[in-house]
Amino acid sequence: MAAILTEETIRRDLRPDGAKFVLDDGRPLTVQVYRKVWRQARAAVLQAHELDSPLGRHVSALRDACIAAWLKNGDQTAAHILAVAESAGMSAPRLAERFAQCLRKPTRDEIPWDRLEAALALPDLPIELIPTARRR
Repeated sequence: MAAILTEETIRRDLRPDGAKFVLDDGRPLTVQVYRKVWRQARAAVLQAHELDSPLGRHVSALRDACIAAWLKNGDQTAAHILAVAESAGMSAPRLAERFAQCLRKPTRDEIPWDRLEAALALPDLPIELIPTARRR
């Protein structure tokens, strides 16, 4: 998809920040057109129970999910946050404001220690005496 968009950008002599998708007369697509196409795309690929869910209900949902994943899965250094902000096309302060929940680390009280212990616990093994060979 990226290669197709890059090729189309070059073919149409568009600037990097220029509109890639336009109406037949060259005007930018309206919000109504984006929403209509998005609804049609969702209907084409999702099952009925998924259509009723919030899964990708809005066009921005996928973008926001991607940005949140980038932030949560990164090392959260200043360089990483700046790189994500640049990739998302927003300033670092705006990114920090919009995705604050992705940037904070859980406090000690928020860590589910009981679930963590259960996940790392060894299974209960039956205790059987195993005869050992005698050394001479």
